[in-house]
Amino acid sequence: MSFQDAAVKAVDVLFATFGQTAQLVFDDSTTLETVVVHRFPDKVVDFMDSKVQTATNLFDVRLSVLDPVKKIHQIIKNGTTYTVQGEPVKDQHGLVLSVDAYAS
Repeated sequence: MSFQDAAVKAVDVLFATFGQTAQLVFDDSTTLETVVVHRFPDKVVDFMDSKVQTATNLFDVRLSVLDPVKKIHQIIKNGTTYTVQGEPVKDQHGLVLSVDAYAS
């Protein structure tokens, strides 16, 4: 078994264990229902003399289910709409796309 095969199996286990169904809305208004891994907002952290809390949510999406020319605009999960902010980031093996979003 190659490393790539093992990495794909690991991603499959991750999404099977922690994945939840969500609807992706793209910039061209098309939609796709798929499984995402939702990581919840950051905790309150100390930054110098301040306490900072961000409402940023992180979603992991399998790259294999995405059309590479479309850009995710929103993620709808359990009736809550999350608007994507910033550029999504691919993992080092090109299997998972991490998307920052905030509840809107």
